[in-house]
Amino acid sequence: MQAHGINAAAITFDSREVLSNFAAAYKIGYPLLADAGSKVIREFGIFNTNIPEDHKMMYGIPWPGDFLIAPDGTVRDKFFLRSYEHRVSASEVVLRHFDGRGANSVEIKAGAVSATVALSTGRCFPGQELGLALDLRMEPGWHVYGKPLPSQYRAVELTLESPLIDGQSLELPAPKPLLLKALNETLPVYEGGFKAYGKVGIKWSPPMPAKFLEPLGEMIKPGLYRIAGTLRFQACSDEICEAPQSVTFELPLTIEAGVPPAPKKSA
Repeated sequence: MQAHGINAAAITFDSREVLSNFAAAYKIGYPLLADAGSKVIREFGIFNTNIPEDHKMMYGIPWPGDFLIAPDGTVRDKFFLRSYEHRVSASEVVLRHFDGRGANSVEIKAGAVSATVALSTGRCFPGQELGLALDLRMEPGWHVYGKPLPSQYRAVELTLESPLIDGQSLELPAPKPLLLKALNETLPVYEGGFKAYGKVGIKWSPPMPAKFLEPLGEMIKPGLYRIAGTLRFQACSDEICEAPQSVTFELPLTIEAGVPPAPKKSA
């Protein structure tokens, strides 16, 4: 993040003493701000209401997420999730605002269409949300279709498949209507190219069972996984309309081992 001029700071409901011990144990190099009583957390509207008041360990925490703040103090973007088990990855912020190709990408070439599909990182922990990007390009004179579309045509669609994935989305820009004289139809199309961004949630798996958690399924083991993907589209020009295509690809993703608890300070 520092390569893009981003500096990090975190705020929690913990005391200064707790944060000082935490920073020392894990060698944290960015500011940790203590918000005892969760006053600032409440004022920013990010108080986690999923935690019951009788849960002494966690009551008062914020929704997990990030604000991206410009040098003049304005909020450029915010990334928040509604569950304490899941976290937005910093790489998602970088992908959307600074580097659309991402750190983990694959190139696709199919006739007049070429594309870059990227995840924001090649390494993450269970429960993290990653950024997803699609950079689609067409040769001059060609177009691909968007939605809504009659069933005999194929609209652009990108999907990922893996047991690791717990939800995904991709926000495509609005296509433009184009009169296709040869067909005497006006259909939504993309010409030239476009960039689209989305999200991929990685399933949560705690580093170790805890008595207050619900019964768990199979734990996600650390290691290298392959995320399968399919890019679907139909490319046409003024003279020819190709058959719908489905191009498959893979993106590597390494799941990191959970961070062990910090050692207790000796009395």
